[in-house]
Amino acid sequence: MNRRPGCRGLLRMAFIIGKMRVLPGLVALCFAVSAALAAPMAELEFSVPSGATTEVSRFYYQLVQEFEAANPGIKISFRPLTDWDEVVRVVSAPDRPKAGVFVAEASETLELEQRRAITPVEDLLTSEPGGLKDFLAAFIPEFLGNSLCADKTFCSPPFIRSTPVVYYNLDQLKDVGIDKDHLPTTWDELESLLSRLREHSGKPPFVFGGDWYDYLFEATVHQAGGSLFDREHNRFAYDTPQAVEALRFWKGLKDKGLLVRATNWKATLNSFLAGLYPVTFYTSGGIESARAQSRFAWMADMLPRRRAYGATAGGGNLYLTARLDEGERKAALLLLRFLYTPSVQARISQASGFFPVVAAAFDEPQLKERYTTDEPFVRVRRQLGYTGPRGMSTDNLQMRKALKTAIDRCLDDNVPAETALRDAQGVVDHLGK
Repeated sequence: MNRRPGCRGLLRMAFIIGKMRVLPGLVALCFAVSAALAAPMAELEFSVPSGATTEVSRFYYQLVQEFEAANPGIKISFRPLTDWDEVVRVVSAPDRPKAGVFVAEASETLELEQRRAITPVEDLLTSEPGGLKDFLAAFIPEFLGNSLCADKTFCSPPFIRSTPVVYYNLDQLKDVGIDKDHLPTTWDELESLLSRLREHSGKPPFVFGGDWYDYLFEATVHQAGGSLFDREHNRFAYDTPQAVEALRFWKGLKDKGLLVRATNWKATLNSFLAGLYPVTFYTSGGIESARAQSRFAWMADMLPRRRAYGATAGGGNLYLTARLDEGERKAALLLLRFLYTPSVQARISQASGFFPVVAAAFDEPQLKERYTTDEPFVRVRRQLGYTGPRGMSTDNLQMRKALKTAIDRCLDDNVPAETALRDAQGVVDHLGK
């Protein structure tokens, strides 16, 4: 097989034929060409809030290696981040990281756009065969609700999705005469179960999530028949009768000694898996951890209803950083297409416990069996039919802070639910001006 001479070969040839006067220029040209051939056509950073889970970070790193092997001209630097809120801070910082793609909480779309931190994915698809229409056809429609920019441009596709669900320690429920076929379906039934568990153990049985309890509250308001976001007027609505009813329900559970608050989000699941509390609300993305770490019989199920079943879709969207050059755009589009192939989506779902966002992934062998025979996954998938998008705004982090403050004031400081939520409404109305 004929091979082109490398730098050493070219220099040796020049020396032999006596062209010493061209040698300095040949040296410079040779190494410039070699450097150009060795350099990737594009370098991207791939940031994912998975740092709290080593196994998931390792899995994403493996995906990056597979992508690079199939696309040798592209270099991907994987950057795990410790939590979801950190993503917004990192990509919005004055010394922004290098160009790339990142996963952030789905309701941050408008805030990231307002901060000029992202490039709408639609911009990359307009010149592609099939364009945006063909790209979107693969997605589960219920997961697209947090994807649009303020002008309705398609900003970011969903990447992973979850819903809040209930986790039950069936061994401890058995002590009070409840099995997996008779789990609560209403708020009243949940409170009755918690009362029986407390009477049996003498301790609060329900551990309540730290950090993302606003996400859980949004679902609870849906169960009361309301919503925290008024889509007709495009504003957050915290002081509705349904929101007040939901917060009073939580406050009642706490005052009766049935509910205790965890210090942070991860501690919620960890305390459940340690057997300290037999009931918790947590994301469906924790099912894989429960299956791997639990030492007792357990079950995940739909959230109980007041007037209706209801939940909001959590998880992350995939965003492109701002100011991508042409080579980076092409590389980012290749990475997107790789990450959204059904087989890769199925593997992401299997590794993380989150729902895939591409419908065909459910037909991949590993997921088809999981969601048809593995009972916790079967049960929580039913909740997708009652799940809607989260509310979002250009001041999303501040909106969340106002709601969490209202919840804290009610649960911990005994401020009446209607007062706490009315004050929070004043804050968000001011922010919305």
